[in-house]
Amino acid sequence: MKTQDGEPLGCRNNGNCSTGGCNRLNTYDWLTTMELQDVEEYEFVEVSFKNGARKGFYRNTASPRPITGDRVVVETSSGHDVGTITLSGELVRLQMKRKKVRLDSIAQTVIRRANERDLERLQEAREREVPT
Repeated sequence: MKTQDGEPLGCRNNGNCSTGGCNRLNTYDWLTTMELQDVEEYEFVEVSFKNGARKGFYRNTASPRPITGDRVVVETSSGHDVGTITLSGELVRLQMKRKKVRLDSIAQTVIRRANERDLERLQEAREREVPT
């Protein structure tokens, strides 16, 4: 939808918000672009599924370590799922604190970076879904 002036509705940045698209659960990892000295890696990441429709925190045990923007395979209560890392490092710590997520409550992990086969299977699953 657009305003009377022809500008897109939404976050009022007119398509320039750099969050990867408009959805309910946008986050912007502003620390990724900064050169920081002596930063200790944080073992948790925030992963987004279905273009931001759902997000969760996962222990990042994969090697080599995936980074913000990487597609990853994660453990879920019903098996595995493919998502995108939306936050990593210090911002995850802040987000978890804001949402009152306890470290010991996160048991699920990032298994690995998603490969082509994982992405193909995800696409096949999305095509089988019934639209709501």
